[in-house]
Amino acid sequence: MKALLARVLGKSFVHTANDFEIFMGGNLDSRNILIFTEHINATYYIFFDIPLRRLHVRGEVNFAVVSQKHVLASGVGCWKRWAESFRPDVVVLTRYGQPHGADILEFFHRQGIPVIYHIDDNLLEIPESLGAEIRQRQGAEDVVEARRHLLGKCDLIYASTGYLAAVLHSWFPTQRVIHGICAPYMGAYVQVADPPERSYPVVGYMGSKGHQHDLELVVPALERLLDERPDLHFEVFGTIQLPPALERFGVRIYRRQVQTSYLDFLVTLASLRWEIGLAPLADVPFNRCKAPTKFIEYTACCIPVVASRNSVYENVIPEGGGILVKNDWFSDLSNFLDDVKLRTYSVATARTHCLNAFAPKKLEKQLLSVVDSVLKSK
Repeated sequence: MKALLARVLGKSFVHTANDFEIFMGGNLDSRNILIFTEHINATYYIFFDIPLRRLHVRGEVNFAVVSQKHVLASGVGCWKRWAESFRPDVVVLTRYGQPHGADILEFFHRQGIPVIYHIDDNLLEIPESLGAEIRQRQGAEDVVEARRHLLGKCDLIYASTGYLAAVLHSWFPTQRVIHGICAPYMGAYVQVADPPERSYPVVGYMGSKGHQHDLELVVPALERLLDERPDLHFEVFGTIQLPPALERFGVRIYRRQVQTSYLDFLVTLASLRWEIGLAPLADVPFNRCKAPTKFIEYTACCIPVVASRNSVYENVIPEGGGILVKNDWFSDLSNFLDDVKLRTYSVATARTHCLNAFAPKKLEKQLLSVVDSVLKSK
């Protein structure tokens, strides 16, 4: 399974003397795309690396990638060297802020090279609920102002969802803002031949530490379920912490560390074979901008989904493709745990839907359309 995914995601990066962190070249007369990303993380892989590598194999693009950390280490003006060596047709800034965001944008505009700003969260309004560490990092005044400047001056804003696009358009009414599908459905590449030998059911949550307040929506129901079902276990997978209220259950709760690569993340998630994957999401303005990525990733890994009934999931999860919870997490989780046939049907329904709605080819076509739209306008 890893070998299959590696062919799609490109496990081994190609480093060059030009000092890019990722470089895929060699296609003559193809679009050259230079990407400045906040981090080389799941967001980068989902929106860019997966579709771009497939496009590169077909000879349609070349691309080079650097992160904020790499720009900082490379020093002021490094983008001029990279521009000369790679000769980009288009520059993409994905969640980028500092360092030198405004200088990078100004330089490429002076060269007549269009700049796309990609964003998958409302990064201009970081709520307190995300925690002090994230607010300090993402909500720092200089970072927010840099992103605001880039969003206002770029040639095109590429948003992850329609709701986020509408919010951004209200702030930047003269800017062109587009959106499309988010994560590609990788179900054809994430397969576990046989579930692990296990004598107990597991409910799990996959997510980052910024979702601690979302997970808290389910904690009272989880406490009751763990009390009433002595064989039930609960796991979290990612940078999120186990809720303190569940610590009393000892070895029946477990935290799995997140992998450093998206490839390893998907492979591990698929191998867990949870009975249920949780997708709680507080109905607040910041969360309404989010994409339904958890549903797509859980489904690719054959994990039945129980999600919050709100606009993020309600408009995406098909009838019968998961459980949508308004308030009563305990009853919905209990019924789903007791109904193996319903869970099996739910996964099958969700996988059929995602195969059509979030096919990797759709994301490839979407990304090319975004790139070509700014090239044609020049």
